[in-house]
Amino acid sequence: MYLPIKQERRHQLRAECNLTARIHRASRSFDGLIRNVSDKGAFLCSSQKLLPGECIRIAVEPPGCVPMEIDAEVVWSRIFRHDEPGGLYGTGFRFTDVHLMQTGTSTTQV
Repeated sequence: MYLPIKQERRHQLRAECNLTARIHRASRSFDGLIRNVSDKGAFLCSSQKLLPGECIRIAVEPPGCVPMEIDAEVVWSRIFRHDEPGGLYGTGFRFTDVHLMQTGTSTTQV
């Protein structure tokens, strides 16, 4: 049996994590779990479907780090698990700006 090799499309290495995040969108806020992260973006699991192109703000408090808010753009979003009530969605997003809460500084990503 021949199985095709899945081509990896990512250009940056990803670090696995389980980081609780608060997602803010135009209409409301909700909680999610960041499962992996790179220097350009991350993968989020949540009960909410986000739309590609949608701009969101993510509030996180990484252990041992300064709390931050991250502006991001949704790249893709799809159903991840059907067995959760309402479904569980996986979302890939790219960072557009990072705000460190303690200093109030901002570092724009390209």
